[in-house]
Amino acid sequence: MSILSLGFNLTEDGDSKFCNIPVSTNYMFYATGDFGGGCLSLETSPDDGLNWFTVDQLTSPGRLIRYMVTGEKMRISLSESTSPDINTGVRQ
Repeated sequence: MSILSLGFNLTEDGDSKFCNIPVSTNYMFYATGDFGGGCLSLETSPDDGLNWFTVDQLTSPGRLIRYMVTGEKMRISLSESTSPDINTGVRQ
């Protein structure tokens, strides 16, 4: 059973809703679909959303495993795309 399983469909540049990282552990960041030339970023914030830092990025379908820390906020951000249709998310 996953502690965290979030999924989003992104069809324009912008940020997903953010959520709390419940447990310090490895998380899988994944994306499928048409990136429209854009860049998808996994971001975390240690200060309740005031500042966001890029953990990693995808510019084509794929998945990455990254360690994230309890208490941080997490979101997915899409930039520089043209007509994207991306299914993306984070799972523990």
